[in-house]
Amino acid sequence: MEHESQEPRNGRDLVAALIRAAGRRTEPPTDAYLQVLTAATAAFREKTAKRRTRNVLLWAAAASVAAIAITLSMQWNIPSTKSQIATVARVVGSAELATDGDWQPMTRSSGGLERGARLRTLAGGGVALALDGGASLRLAAATEVQLDGPRRILLRSGKLYLDNFGSVGTGYQIETPAGTARDVGTQFELRVNDGVLRLRVREGSVEIDRAGRHIGSSAGEQLDIDVLGGVTRSSIAATDAEWQWVETIAPAPDIEGKPASVLLTWVARETGRQLHYESTTAENRAATVILHGNIRHLAPLAALDVMLATTDLEYSLIGDTMEVRTRNEH
Repeated sequence: MEHESQEPRNGRDLVAALIRAAGRRTEPPTDAYLQVLTAATAAFREKTAKRRTRNVLLWAAAASVAAIAITLSMQWNIPSTKSQIATVARVVGSAELATDGDWQPMTRSSGGLERGARLRTLAGGGVALALDGGASLRLAAATEVQLDGPRRILLRSGKLYLDNFGSVGTGYQIETPAGTARDVGTQFELRVNDGVLRLRVREGSVEIDRAGRHIGSSAGEQLDIDVLGGVTRSSIAATDAEWQWVETIAPAPDIEGKPASVLLTWVARETGRQLHYESTTAENRAATVILHGNIRHLAPLAALDVMLATTDLEYSLIGDTMEVRTRNEH
């Protein structure tokens, strides 16, 4: 008789035999089951929380990198807070511009001036600036100013002239150690020296604010305010010789290819005169005669003499009037 082998034929049979031998598994106690379930759930939640925290940290790191990149990009592309508020129109003699704390020679090629620019003229020097907005600012010899803003100028010492005719926007504010001047569409000169303030108004009106006290002045008037605040008023004509320094450094317009009327209008204003045509014929000629040449370094009346010499127009100065006529109108 053949006996059956006591060894299982393979591993699967062995496992099956063991299960049959063990019989049905006894259910664990409820308390033990709940303890195991609670422990397993806590472990799962802890593992999940760690994974979520790691993901959050990864996202935060990525966001930080992106934010840094954006910030760097913005810093690279942010425009300067400084802005150009004036252009050098003319320099006569010696003038200097403060650069990095040092005074450097100034020329017309110095170009645009930004907020905060400081400049000064030396003995015999003069500067004309074209302010953004259309006004003309001129500095006499031995004058120092600072451009504190588009319409705010600090006159530290010396003498300046402002022509605000045709300027767009509000008036200008010029601060000095002795008071602040505010203009209303005007031409005026302001000088400060050892605490004494002098204002000369050629056109329009100007108001001085001295420690809260407002002092007004109008065209044709000179105002002197001493160190104690005492005010003295006198008269000054728009054609007075005292204005000649302003005419000397006046930036000349480009008259190439322009009608003679452009030059006549500029000269009349720069010399403080009213322009008058003797006849309609003279006015029409001034509007049609075309000029050629450059008057850049000439004073207004000298430029007019040179340019009209090639035309049939001529002029006469009669009081505060510049009268224009054709040569055959005598």
